[in-house]
Amino acid sequence: MKKLLILLILLLTGCNKYTELNELAIIKSIGIEKKEDYTLYALIITDIKDNEPVTEIIKVTDNNLNDLFNKIKLQVNKEIYFSHIDLIILDFNLNNNDYDNLIKYFLNHHEFRNDFLTILSSDMKNVLDNSQYDEIENLIITNKESKTVIKKTFEKLMQEYLDNKEFTLSNITYQDKIMFDGNYHYKDNELKEIK
Repeated sequence: MKKLLILLILLLTGCNKYTELNELAIIKSIGIEKKEDYTLYALIITDIKDNEPVTEIIKVTDNNLNDLFNKIKLQVNKEIYFSHIDLIILDFNLNNNDYDNLIKYFLNHHEFRNDFLTILSSDMKNVLDNSQYDEIENLIITNKESKTVIKKTFEKLMQEYLDNKEFTLSNITYQDKIMFDGNYHYKDNELKEIK
């Protein structure tokens, strides 16, 4: 009788929230850029063909940082899955108010893991279009011994920023391959290259 009860509980509760892979849009990388408005680039896995992911970059713009993620949901005809984000690329033009809002957004949305890699780029769209996360991670691992490229998670950036309103990140660009382009320290509401 006890075994039958356990089986019934499993059957009744196990499959209610099941979503098939082809109904999901998995976000792998995001980039947040700021000019007059914010632009969010999201590299999304939309399908799997021949055991390889099919990706597309969705671009949305808004003057409100919090509304950007909702706009992505409107553009993709699938359920957005956030917990596989590997990378966030931040623009040089973000200021204290932007970082406050960005951190608040991630802290308030539990579908995100905050252990993804965080970098800077002034060449964000080009980096997302032409490189894979593995290439960026390899660049960091290759330079780990010399401590040239900084490996920092978003969680670590949040801790540093919330403690002191400052942090240090590496800048990357793409010119035929992914390249390191200096380290920058954010303090007093601006980024300065570390020479």
